[in-house]
Amino acid sequence: MISIRLIFMRVLPALMFCAIAEHSSGAETWPTRPITLVIGFAGGTGDTVGRPFAEFAAKELGQPVVVENRPAGGGIVAALGVSKSQPDGYTIGLQAVGPMIVRPIMDATVGFDSDKDFTPIALLIDAPNVIISGTKFPGHTVREAVDWAKQHPARLTVGHPGPGTMGHLAALLLASNAGFTGNYIAYRNVTLMVTDLLGGQIDVGVAAYNPQLKAARVLAVMTPEPVAFLPGVPSMRQAGFPGVYASTWFALYGPPDLPPDIVAKLNAVANAFLHSEGAQKQFALLGLQALGGTPAQLTKRMIDDRVLWSKVIKDANIRLNN
Repeated sequence: MISIRLIFMRVLPALMFCAIAEHSSGAETWPTRPITLVIGFAGGTGDTVGRPFAEFAAKELGQPVVVENRPAGGGIVAALGVSKSQPDGYTIGLQAVGPMIVRPIMDATVGFDSDKDFTPIALLIDAPNVIISGTKFPGHTVREAVDWAKQHPARLTVGHPGPGTMGHLAALLLASNAGFTGNYIAYRNVTLMVTDLLGGQIDVGVAAYNPQLKAARVLAVMTPEPVAFLPGVPSMRQAGFPGVYASTWFALYGPPDLPPDIVAKLNAVANAFLHSEGAQKQFALLGLQALGGTPAQLTKRMIDDRVLWSKVIKDANIRLNN
C-alpha cells in the first residue's frame, strides 16, 4: 500500500503549483470588476483631479472606476477606510499632504500610520502656495514685505486658510526663514481672504494657488523655479528665499500589502493620465503641476515633508486634540 506520507509528498507540489498559477492568473487579469476611488474631500482640487483620473483609468483598465467622496474629518475618515480595505486593488484612495503628513504630526489620534498602513502608488499633482498682497500694502516684492515686517515688529498681518493648513505652515516657514514675527489670521476660504486683502484689512496672504487669487498682487510662487501659469511671477529662489518652498500635493494610495504588480499597473495608468493632453490643458488652466513618478518618489516626498513640517509645527506649538 502506498503510505499517506508518500501520497502527500506527491500531491503537495501539484497543489502548490496550482496555487501559484491561480495567484499569477489573478494578477494578470486584474481588474475583473469595478474599482472604488475614495477621495478624502468633496469638491475642490481632489475632485478636479480625481474624477478625470477615474474616467481615464476606467478606459485604460477596462473596468469602471467609481468615485466615492468621504470628506468627513478633513480626509481622515477616507484615509482610515482605505487603510482597512482588502489589498486586492479594488479600493484605492486619493489623498493630500494634509491628512497623510501634516495632520498626524499635530494629532496623535488620527488612527493610522502613514508609513505602515498604506501602499504608495503615485504622486499626481501639486498646487504650489503663493504669497499675495493687496494693492494698499507698500511691499511689491517678498523682500519688501519682509523688510517692512522687520521695521514694524509683530505688525504684519498674514492671512491663511486655517490653523495647520499648508498656507498657515508656509507662512510660518517664511517668517522663520526670514526672521520676522507676524500676526496670523485664519479664514474660512480664500475668497474672504482676498476680499480683506483688497480692502486693506490685512497686509499679505499665503494659500495654495487658484485662479481667483490673481485678483490680488501675487508677490511670489513658493517653488524653486517659476511656473508657466504665472508668467512674470518670481519663484522663491528668485525672490531671494531659497528653500522656502510649499505646495499642497495629492497622491494615490492603496491599503497595506497591495501586490506589487497591481501597484505597477496603477502607477503606469497614473503617469499616462498626467501626460495626457486633456490633463495637461486642465492643469494649466487651474494652476496645477503634474508630478507623477514612481512609488519610491512618493515615499521620499512623504519623508522629506514630514521632516520639514514637523519642525515648523513644533516651533509654532500647533497641536490638535490635546
